[in-house]
Order: sequence, then C-alpha cells, then structure tokens
Amino acid sequence: MKTFAIILLFAAIGCYAGDTSDITNKVFEMKGDDGKVSFRIETTYRGKAKVMMEMFRPNAQGMPVISSRSYFAGGDMVMSECDDHKSGKLDTIIVYHPGTDDIEMFTRQADGSVKPVSTQTLEAIKQEGAVTTNFFLTLPTNPSDEEISKRLKETQKKIQDIEKQKTDEKR
Repeated sequence: MKTFAIILLFAAIGCYAGDTSDITNKVFEMKGDDGKVSFRIETTYRGKAKVMMEMFRPNAQGMPVISSRSYFAGGDMVMSECDDHKSGKLDTIIVYHPGTDDIEMFTRQADGSVKPVSTQTLEAIKQEGAVTTNFFLTLPTNPSDEEISKRLKETQKKIQDIEKQKTDEKR
C-alpha cells in the first residue's frame, strides 16, 4: 500500500508539472521611425506573477535577436543574462540578492566557462543596473503600450547619462 501511495504521488506531481495552462505571455513592441520593430519585450507570467522577461533588438541584418533574459522568483528578479558585447550570445550574467542592491556579475568565455568580472567593472555597472532593475521591477502587470514607451525612453536617457559619466571619468 505504501508503494502504491508513493507511485500515485509521483504520478500526480508529473501531471501537475506538465500543466502550463496558467502560463501566459505579453508582448510589447516599439517601432522606429521607419516602422520596423526597434525593441521587443516578451514577459512570461505564471498566473499574475512575472517569472521571465526577454528583450530583443534588431541585429545588423535587421532581424530581432535576444539582447537579455531576466528571471524572477517570488516577485524578485534573481538573475539576468545580457548580450553586452553585441555578439549574439548572452555573455554577461548578473545574479541579484533579493531585497538588497547587492549583485554579482560574471562573463561567459568563448570556451563556455564563466568567470567573475573585476571589482572595478562590477562597481561601474551597479549604477546602471539599479536603473534597469527599477524599470523591470516597477513595471505593472498589464501596462499600456504608451506607458511602457514613456518609461522605456526615461530609462534609456538615465542609462545614457550614466554612460556619459563613465566616459568622462576615463578621460
């Protein structure tokens, strides 16, 4: 009888794990002056909880390619992968400590290995990361396209200002 109960439990877990009826996706696209998609966000929800967000930008050939993927647990972003070098691969990994501003950053090497970035590099990106994280964490579940566009432009401006400061500091 005990064996039967264990088998029944595993069967129930297997059936439940395969059910994706509560998984939904929301897509937002921003178009450039030429009418082509210049930015795309795909957000995945489990019920009302955000669990993953992917951003796409056009590559040199104009085809949309993934530029970042973020993972959420319990409403908190816990990890992001980014294509910081525009190589077409998610080569930067950022792990977030929920409830704090603490992060750790790694780079994926050509051979597939992963290594931590230098302390100087980590400190330089924390400011940008705070702006980007705030955009994602405060984005409502069902924002209008106009709201996303406005907030996206504000966030991009803040990041450009930070990038300018970093360039000025290097001189």
